[in-house]
Amino acid sequence: MKRRSTKRPVPAAVQFESRSLAKGIQILESLATRPGPISLRDISELVSLGKASALRLIKTLHAMGYLERDENDTYTLGHDWPCPNQQKRLRAVREAAMPYLVKLNAELGETVALAFLFDDVVRVIEVIESTHHIRMSNYRGGILQPYASSLGKCITAYQGPEKAQRLLYTYGIFSLTPNTLTDFRDIQDELSLVRQRGFAWDREETVPGGTCIGAPIRCSNGEVFSSLSMSMPKARFTKQIEELLPAMITDYADQVAQQLHKAGIGLERDPAAD
Repeated sequence: MKRRSTKRPVPAAVQFESRSLAKGIQILESLATRPGPISLRDISELVSLGKASALRLIKTLHAMGYLERDENDTYTLGHDWPCPNQQKRLRAVREAAMPYLVKLNAELGETVALAFLFDDVVRVIEVIESTHHIRMSNYRGGILQPYASSLGKCITAYQGPEKAQRLLYTYGIFSLTPNTLTDFRDIQDELSLVRQRGFAWDREETVPGGTCIGAPIRCSNGEVFSSLSMSMPKARFTKQIEELLPAMITDYADQVAQQLHKAGIGLERDPAAD
């Protein structure tokens, strides 16, 4: 006897949203293969959409920074959409890091996160939340402070001087808490210390009452375009945990780096990193 299906039909609104998302991604992928700007008419033909529907998606993607429009009303990929080389690295670091993020989260039950360098901004790309009721949270897609957050410091510290300066001034340097460093020389000293230690602290520099430690994921060529972190409320940050975390976080970052090496990522240095 056939079992009666208990599956509910997908609501029409959800199907519509899914189609819209797919078409939006299709627009971005189409522009990624084009050497120059492209018009609304060409985009609508490429993704088989009417001009009005295509324009609605284009406006949304433009507002989010994924598309740029010039004076001729033609479009190119924006800085927030990774180039093909970045897309390859983004996929690779996600695949390499996720098993280790799960393990790192299980160590103390605290929030862990993975960050990635997109041109001139550092964004959170993965988060596993704490199992505790009182926790420090993070969210995917968030832009990080390159001079205050542990994830941001870890990436900024390993860039060339010009790239590091662009990261700092693209985000802007301003105080978030009484502990935030805002003097440029102090920030440079802090980034130098990150390179010496191989990890970075955020001691209530971004959020009052929050402590975070991050480590760079260093490729075989010395390049750093990603980092991982663990964050917790100051109330749970004991002396014992402070002594434990540096070795723990750097060990997990090194294991992710080894997986990137096996995947052939970061074997040759990218000139754009300098």
